[in-house]
Amino acid sequence: MSVELHTQSTVYKIGWWLLVLIAGLGIVGYLAFVPLAATAMEVAAFFALAGINIYALSVLLTAYRHGESWAWWVIWVQVAVYGITILYAPDLGPWYAGPVIAIAIAQLLTRPAFRSLKQPLGSPDQTITEDV
Repeated sequence: MSVELHTQSTVYKIGWWLLVLIAGLGIVGYLAFVPLAATAMEVAAFFALAGINIYALSVLLTAYRHGESWAWWVIWVQVAVYGITILYAPDLGPWYAGPVIAIAIAQLLTRPAFRSLKQPLGSPDQTITEDV
């Protein structure tokens, strides 16, 4: 028996590339702001946010592409982090609302590929094919 993750669909590709783009730009952007930080707290915040994006990018490039369902759920951590940032620093809301909405939409675009899996990944008789 084989299971195929339908990553060749255009909708999946758009969602996946959007997630990769957001994470990559987040890493570069937050690290670029470190020298401009006025306080040690801002430096720590920029490094923490860059770290969240490094984590997301590493999941996207590995487990997410291989169709591991936990990876889909883990990417929602980015949405939670940005959402919490908006709650505690409302003046940053306009800056973080865009990425939150884009990540959520991209996640929903990729969900059908993960839902198409009929059995847990890792079964000995299972093959995963992808074309991303």
